[in-house]
Amino acid sequence: MKQIVEMLTGASDGEKCRWLAYALIAVFGAGISFVAVARIGHGAGLSHAMSIYEQWIVVAGAIGAAAGLYLARDRFGWPGTQGAIRALRGGLIATVTGPVVAGTLALPLYGTMFGPFTFLVMLAGAPILALLWVLNLSAIHVLFRAWRRERNTIFGETPDAPQGRQPRMGRLARGRA
Repeated sequence: MKQIVEMLTGASDGEKCRWLAYALIAVFGAGISFVAVARIGHGAGLSHAMSIYEQWIVVAGAIGAAAGLYLARDRFGWPGTQGAIRALRGGLIATVTGPVVAGTLALPLYGTMFGPFTFLVMLAGAPILALLWVLNLSAIHVLFRAWRRERNTIFGETPDAPQGRQPRMGRLARGRA
């Protein structure tokens, strides 16, 4: 079965890890949005069929979470302590921008403000959700690490060497006129 999937997608194991990271965060975003819809309706989302608008809010949560990861993707997967610090910053970026995008999609203008507010209040009100969010971001960091490791070996770099940005120096800075 694995060979068939590889033949159809043409994706490497690292690329599959990256796709899985986006799928994880999208499912989590949809789940958080579903919980928000259920809480706003005082649990009504569980006792009756969801309206089209409520379904759209859940889809917007998935899109927003994936967009948040997309905006923070360059911060995940780096090795070492510096990589963990970068992942923390990436997690903060995804935590803020994902709900902004989801809220804007769900309810333009007002949702842009209330999306992040609702998300942070939900995390503060349910510590288990906050813990699951941190674990989800940690899993994404590990998945991106596998992708970066594979990518570095493809381009002939050492597997765990971070790609630091070297400042470009002009002739005057090097002492040549």
